[in-house]
Amino acid sequence: MEKFDNLVKKLEKQELSKNEFKACLIRLSKNFDVDVDIETLNFLGLPIVEKDDKIYLKTKENSYKDETYCIVDIETNGNSPIKNQIIEIGAVKIKNGKIIDRFESYIYAEHVPSAITRLTNITAEDLKNAPSLKKVLQDFKLFLGDSVFVAHNVKFDYNFISDSMKVVGLEKLLNRKFCTVDLSRKTIDAPRHGLAFLREFLNIDIGEHHRAYADAVSAGKVLEECLKNIPDEVKTTEDLIKFSNQNKKQKKKNK
Repeated sequence: MEKFDNLVKKLEKQELSKNEFKACLIRLSKNFDVDVDIETLNFLGLPIVEKDDKIYLKTKENSYKDETYCIVDIETNGNSPIKNQIIEIGAVKIKNGKIIDRFESYIYAEHVPSAITRLTNITAEDLKNAPSLKKVLQDFKLFLGDSVFVAHNVKFDYNFISDSMKVVGLEKLLNRKFCTVDLSRKTIDAPRHGLAFLREFLNIDIGEHHRAYADAVSAGKVLEECLKNIPDEVKTTEDLIKFSNQNKKQKKKNK
């Protein structure tokens, strides 16, 4: 979300004084019909708090072991959130290794390509009485809150959901996020790190593959395994996010 990039980058580096933060909000407010404040940004998923006249990301203070993670998976009827759409969302919230909440919904769509049906077993008939994309995204946004968004290939799931929010007239997501593919490559000694392979490698028996809720639970099990092998220098949630992203950043620098 371009209009928030500068604020997020500043908060990633350091806490802000109230005056610095207010200056950022004044610039952001030009893009909204209402004043932007901490509560608004929390609703959009940015986990910021105010303490002792300082504004900072709570993920820079939270222990990654005690964080609330929202593990998400989607099924879609195509690869473009503009031309296609999400047809199923599944998600679980995990804290201290336990599922504390769950979200699962079909989404109405007129057409499901035969290739998608073969992959997911979802048909247009399954979706004919499902709620609209906007209704499900509104409900999902409330479920997600400002928890950390996690997915196996997070770039696809996060961006597709966030771009779909924009398509239906909602604000895009600002949640902190990381990918269990990237994290598993650094913490699980396996020859491959796709979700189907890791399900078998780690003896994860959840249910159907290529169904949103089952895949979200499977990715949650992968996350649990990853967290057993995090190096000692990783303390906070923000440390974990940076640790997960380190290789990608290094590759960019080397290009």
